[in-house]
Amino acid sequence: MGYRIDFRVGGGVLEATVSGRSAFVGAIAREIGAQARLAEVQHVLIDIRRLQDRYGRLRSLLAGRHLPPRVAVIDLWQNDRYYVFAEMAARRLGCHLRRFEDHASALLWLRAPKGFNP
Repeated sequence: MGYRIDFRVGGGVLEATVSGRSAFVGAIAREIGAQARLAEVQHVLIDIRRLQDRYGRLRSLLAGRHLPPRVAVIDLWQNDRYYVFAEMAARRLGCHLRRFEDHASALLWLRAPKGFNP
């Protein structure tokens, strides 16, 4: 099995739902970045709850070269400990990244004014 990304754009946010295997993490990151540039969005929401065997690869997926100012990631709470590294990598690239457990909270944070950090 490879991977699949379902995209949706609305309200200045590109939503990408990723499923499949993380062996293709480089291609996944490039595809999400390309779609974000094409859609000319300010924010990206990535749902990776269905991405398999991704431990140790999360930073690569989220720290692409052309990240928007804010990236919200929906992931399981059990994976929270991996986000400290992804957040640091994204910050070095000028992006504020944050993990959420649900879609509504992620969208609220993305669409909130700069500096809003519930």
